[in-house]
Amino acid sequence: MPKLINCKVLCNIINGQVTKGNEEFLIHSIVDRTMYVKTEHSLVFLYDRREQIDWDRIEKFAPCSIVYEKGKQLERIIPKCTYIEVTDMQKSYWQFVNYYRDQFDIPVFAITGTCGKTTTKEMIKHILNDKYKVQATRGSNNSFYINLRYLTEITKDTDVAVFETPVGWPGLLEFHCRYFKPTIGMITNIGIDHLKQCGSIDNYIKAKGEIIKGLNYQGTLLLNADDEKTATISLEDFKGRIVYFGIHQSADYKAEDIEYVDAGMKFTLIVNEKKSIIYVPGYGEHQVYNAISAIAAVQQIGMSIEDAAVRLAAFTNIKAHLEVSTGFNKATIIDDTWSSNPTSMEAALTALPNISKNKKKIVLIGTVALLGEDSSYYHHEMGKRAATMGADVLITYGEMANEIAKGAVENQMIGPVYSCKTVAEIERILLPILQEDTALLIKASMYDKSLAVLINKLKGQ
Repeated sequence: MPKLINCKVLCNIINGQVTKGNEEFLIHSIVDRTMYVKTEHSLVFLYDRREQIDWDRIEKFAPCSIVYEKGKQLERIIPKCTYIEVTDMQKSYWQFVNYYRDQFDIPVFAITGTCGKTTTKEMIKHILNDKYKVQATRGSNNSFYINLRYLTEITKDTDVAVFETPVGWPGLLEFHCRYFKPTIGMITNIGIDHLKQCGSIDNYIKAKGEIIKGLNYQGTLLLNADDEKTATISLEDFKGRIVYFGIHQSADYKAEDIEYVDAGMKFTLIVNEKKSIIYVPGYGEHQVYNAISAIAAVQQIGMSIEDAAVRLAAFTNIKAHLEVSTGFNKATIIDDTWSSNPTSMEAALTALPNISKNKKKIVLIGTVALLGEDSSYYHHEMGKRAATMGADVLITYGEMANEIAKGAVENQMIGPVYSCKTVAEIERILLPILQEDTALLIKASMYDKSLAVLINKLKGQ
């Protein structure tokens, strides 16, 4: 928080009234779920009606202050705590959020997209950290539950903020933006994901388009010039500045002459007819998109391409993003388990021949969650793509393993195809064929704990 405030000042902000305790009680931190209380002098909004209130935790960190809605029965009165009553919790909560955010006149980025948002956000953060005090989403911890915490970690010392604003269902991206009020937005790309919650690909695209309203139809919007689904979003109501980045189509920030080099990608960036040679750690054309979008982003707040390029060259790529190591039986292990959806799978398969070079290519593909009623179709298509993109051996895993395998066989995959329901089956098939002249791409979910054990074994960890 930028400064300590007491309950009396807070009551003026949220239209509250102290009903028990001390109105001069100083507030050091503010949370909207009791599970996030970690220090004394916390203010707790009893905001989420679904949460089982942890009164023991509040008492453990007492003294605290508690905001509750009039008419709601309190299960416990803790002697050291100050209680503030409001007539409308939703209204009071958002009055505080708006009050807090409006204290800071700084650039705020909102990064969304099916793939690349975490890497791009980390690149922007890394580039800016050299000269700016940056508040950002930590890792891929981008749940809306954490929004208030991220917001209140902005202080008077913060120069810029960079937040991931994901789409899990329609309305969620707009909800994120309600906290952060971004001034600069970005859509990295729009592929296929979260169809179970969105209902259809059209609804998913519309949900990504909420970034425009999230920007209040102004500011700066960075878009992928090559992305067909992004191009279907109406920009008619957007009154701000649009900046395009891309590789294949005309763009304000365009990459050409892309090469795979040692541990990364080298390319020429063209901006206003000026050419710059850029190196970025991490493999794949998608990593080039991440890099050019990050450079385009930092340029919006005044950083030069030259300075951005120097910082980008020192970027440490995120784990499990086409992470290459020498593992079991000296085989090359390519771990791409950070996220799993058809879009990221295609990007990994595209990069595989360039990473594996002349080695035998084994691909392990796991079931992708959240694809909704068309899940069978999309898994079938994933198998078809694997068959045509250079895999010598395909191993499929999980609930939809058969569909992936069927797609590969129907598309006349030349090499063997194995469909596995358990990790033990994968291990029996895989270990005997891993040699020094093989490269294994693992494209599955990092949330599968049993598979994670096998991956660690394959990587020699």
